Amino acid sequence: MSNLLTPVAIWFGRQDATRENSSLVVTVDTWMSKVTRGRLPLLRVAGLPTLTLHVPGRKSGALRSTPLLCASWNNGLIIIGSNWGGEKAPAWVYNIRGAAEGQVEMSVYGARLPVDVRELEGAERESAWAAAVRVWPNYEIYAGRTDRTLPVFHLTPRL
Repeated sequence: MSNLLTPVAIWFGRQDATRENSSLVVTVDTWMSKVTRGRLPLLRVAGLPTLTLHVPGRKSGALRSTPLLCASWNNGLIIIGSNWGGEKAPAWVYNIRGAAEGQVEMSVYGARLPVDVRELEGAERESAWAAAVRVWPNYEIYAGRTDRTLPVFHLTPRL
């Protein structure tokens, strides 16, 4: 799925200035996803696989939609709670951990699907992590910026 913009996106993603201005990147990505009805988020323009995660907020219960980089793994998709290597996990991590079974959905190329979610550990996490790093090498940089273990979640469509 790589294109000529993929190396540029990877370079841009590892810059400290990008992390410091991450809200701008997320705003542009969210806007592009909304305008194209989920068919063309910012990272997909750069040839990177993406999804939009839909999960209720753990405190408010209001539905939160978050565009995320993803990678294929073990008949599903994986997402990483990196927050650019920040000390705190992104809010969606807490929301997904607090969601009841059947409350999480993802949109891929505009199609919305209910998903089962598992947070991975041990050998499964390591295998999924390797798949994610092949797509986005910056995860290794992000892991080095923080003392926390970056959570890895496996999403599989519910049948």
